[in-house]
Order: sequence, then C-alpha cells, then structure tokens
Amino acid sequence: MSKLFKYAFSDLYDISSGISSTKDQAGHGTPFASFRTVFNNIFLPDKLPDLMEVSEKEQKIYSIKKGDILITRTSETVDELAMSCVALKDYPQATYSGFVKRLRPKTEGIVYDRFMAFFLRSKYFRKVIECNTIMTLRASFNEDIFSFLDLYLPDYETQKRIGDLLYHMERKRENNAQINDNLQQMAHMTFMHCFWGKPTNGTIGEILIEHEKSPIQVGQAKNTVGSYPFFTSGDAVLRWKSSLIDGRNIFMNTGGNAGVKFYVGKAAYSTDTWCVSARDGLSDYLYLFLDSIKPELSQKFFQGTGLKHLQKPILKNRPMYIPSKDELEVFNHSVIPWLTLVSDNIRESERLAALRDWLLPMLMNGQATIED
Repeated sequence: MSKLFKYAFSDLYDISSGISSTKDQAGHGTPFASFRTVFNNIFLPDKLPDLMEVSEKEQKIYSIKKGDILITRTSETVDELAMSCVALKDYPQATYSGFVKRLRPKTEGIVYDRFMAFFLRSKYFRKVIECNTIMTLRASFNEDIFSFLDLYLPDYETQKRIGDLLYHMERKRENNAQINDNLQQMAHMTFMHCFWGKPTNGTIGEILIEHEKSPIQVGQAKNTVGSYPFFTSGDAVLRWKSSLIDGRNIFMNTGGNAGVKFYVGKAAYSTDTWCVSARDGLSDYLYLFLDSIKPELSQKFFQGTGLKHLQKPILKNRPMYIPSKDELEVFNHSVIPWLTLVSDNIRESERLAALRDWLLPMLMNGQATIED
C-alpha cells in the first residue's frame, strides 16, 4: 500500500472570492473565467472563451496564476457544487466569476497541479463534498466548509507520476473532441455545398423511420453505470445498462428547445427523446438536414403554452429536397466515414474516462504502479 499523508485543505491553499460583475461589463474587455468554463473543464482552456470589462486593480485582486484552482461555490444541486478547474499557466489580465472561489497554493513541493485536477474531480472528493455541503435553497461551498476539510494525498513525486499519466489521457480525449468538431464541420459544409437551396421534391415524413418510444425516464439513468450512451431531451448524455437501438440514428429533443444528436452504434434514449432514422441510406443526410434547420425547428415546430413541445406531425410535413440515388452515393462516400469516426472517438474517450477514474485510486493506494 502506498502511504497517504493527511493535510488540512486550508493549510495547502488560500481561498478567495471572485469578482462581482454586471451584464454591462460582459462580452468585452479582458479574459474571464466564468462558472460555465470552470464547471465544464478539468483544466482551464488555453484561451478563455469569455471577456469582462474590469479595472487594473481588479485584475490584480482577482488574478489567475499557474497552480490556482477555481471551484464552483454555489449551485441548485450538490452535483454542480465544488467542481474544480486547474490553471496550468499564468493568465495575464484574466479575472474569475463571483460564482466561483479561487484556491491559491501556499507552498511548493506538496501538491502537484495536474494531480490535484483529477483528485478534486474524483468520486472520493465528490463524496466528501456531498457529506459536508450546506443545503438551504441552494448548495453552497464556503470558507467554513473549506476550513475543516482534510485531504489524504500521496507524496509529491507520486502525485507527479499519477498526474502526468492522467493528464496525457485527458489530452487524448481533448484531441478526440477537437477532431470530432472538425469532422462535424466538414460534414455540415459538404451538406450545405451539395444540397442547400435545392428545390424541394418531398417531405421529411417520406423518408423518416420512427423507432419505438422508450419506457425509460431520465431520472432512472441519472445514477446508472452502463455500457451504452443514453440520450435525453437536453445536453446531457448519460449511460444505460442495455441498448434499445443500433445503427445510424438521430435523437431529437421533444421538449424545451430544439436539439439534434447523431450516433452510430448501440444506444438507449429517454422517454422524452424522439429516436428516428431514415430509409434507403438517408440517415446521415437527414441528420445534417435537421441540424442545419435547428433555428427553424425551435421557432416553428416547438409549440405550447407552458413548456414547448416538438410537434411531430407538423415536422413530418416539412418540405425538403430528397437527393437522387447517385447524389446520395457520392455524398455518403465522404460523410458516412466522418460521422462513424465521430462515434468511434466518443467511445474511445468514454473508455479513457472510465480508465482514468479507475486508475486514480488504484495508483494512490499502490495497487497499481507506473513503470519508468
């Protein structure tokens, strides 16, 4: 067993609140780490996607430096609380949101930034947060909780070996995500170049294949560990223990806002998700067509007095251009391999994430080791 050392969290880091800003300050100025950026990233992106107009004095007070940990301080649920994001470099002029806290290292040679990024997102630390969170109307991570949290960490060299290994695995996942973005753009551009603006000669309903309504509620899948992606009427893709469908399928939101996802392989989906495909090898084409008209989907085909719902019969009657057999053959020759690779990369990234989460405790307690 590898030896773990006990540290008071507050002995390792200083905690500071973020900047209070207004809507008028947003969208211009200097780089800004938002709640969304912190929540969605293990490491701060090389270039922060948001901007905020702040003074030079505020830039110094709310600075972001290498080794800093930004951690979400408040949320409606415990699941979104104390989600951490680590800075691996200095961010000149950057500031961070008032909805996050900044933890700045007090010492050197005790905590390794890459290791801490994965440790603070581990199931162990999530459980610690869950057990110590103050719940009123919102979950809150504050200085009082921070002051009495203890961490059990391996020595610095062990942290470095673990952190570097997991970091390279995470970079592979990020590369997969970037490749997928490029492939999606290539497929979309090919569709637009070949077919956009052509006169309609049919309707969506003429090529649509509807699959059976799922009996599974989203709530049933929230804490399920499974082998198959579980598509929902939202951004989240969960996991499920068995598949409901196989092949090249489209998953559409039926409530709220328009959302169109595509997946190649075995999958499951929620009862409020519409799973469809298309006849005669037109599934990839239909997906790209629906994705290209998402603004129209939201405006014309989601109706209701309260929560808006997708009006399937109206959508089926929507005119579209249906390509000829020869046109489709040329189109599919390029697009099918691209969209297949997207799903392959998703599966590889999921396997890497599962391996990462399994390896961390095994490496920490010495049940697994890293060879030179």
